[in-house]
Amino acid sequence: MIAPAVLSATTLAALLPSKKLGETLYVFDELASTNAFAMDRAKDQAVPGTVILADTQTAGRGRLDRSWFSPAKSNIYGSLLFVHETTIQHQGWIPLMAGVAIAKAVKQQTGIHIDLKWPNDLQIAERKVGGVLCDSFRNARHHTCVVIGFGINVNLSQQEFPPELQPKATSLQIQCLRPVDREELIMNVITGLEEEWQDLMSNGPQSLLVKYKHRCVTIGQTIQVQFPDGNQIQGLAHSIGEYGQLQVIPSCSEVKEQPPRMRDIHSGEILHLRTSAQ
Repeated sequence: MIAPAVLSATTLAALLPSKKLGETLYVFDELASTNAFAMDRAKDQAVPGTVILADTQTAGRGRLDRSWFSPAKSNIYGSLLFVHETTIQHQGWIPLMAGVAIAKAVKQQTGIHIDLKWPNDLQIAERKVGGVLCDSFRNARHHTCVVIGFGINVNLSQQEFPPELQPKATSLQIQCLRPVDREELIMNVITGLEEEWQDLMSNGPQSLLVKYKHRCVTIGQTIQVQFPDGNQIQGLAHSIGEYGQLQVIPSCSEVKEQPPRMRDIHSGEILHLRTSAQ
């Protein structure tokens, strides 16, 4: 099935299973940012399970507040609103959970294996095919609101990417050698996110850690971490910590004549330098 040129709210509503996600559904031809729209709607009256989709974004953003390439009628740009009545204990795992859910949805529909670069870049053969941006806050009713935004490059040719992205980006169409049905993929992604969210909230991150490590290509790599304040470190990406943080053994110790101490990385830009021999 070839994906339609424009997303249809009617078709999407019919495809979605009768669960909480998607009961409130917004589909826009154009929107500044699906995450910004979701957060604005949730400030006073948060409706759990709200789904926002757009055919294009004029101010889409990724992690670290970077702009997100958002051409019309080709990709998927969406946000889902989850509401929790108390503080979420496993909040650091939510971005990792989202990456796993989307990777599984892509695999289910296309057969393509998606790698995850910590925390939630979606990659195929070291080229980025998608990403996740999570925002959380307490609203006026003191509920914890979590917005999971995602973008997936679906039906783009290599030439349609800007020149600066062509060496490091790809799309599902490029990898499948055929167009991919966007509406079916949206359904699979939303269903997967709902299932993984419920598992994380009910059972904790134990099973998620196994699934994430199976796809994570950062563990075992020699990496450089660039922090928002401009500082950086290099070292071995060793493991995932109990809060979803990346645990890194620095190449150099901060204290002379002592071995390097493990560093917990909760945010920052991760650059893979080379595959570690360890």
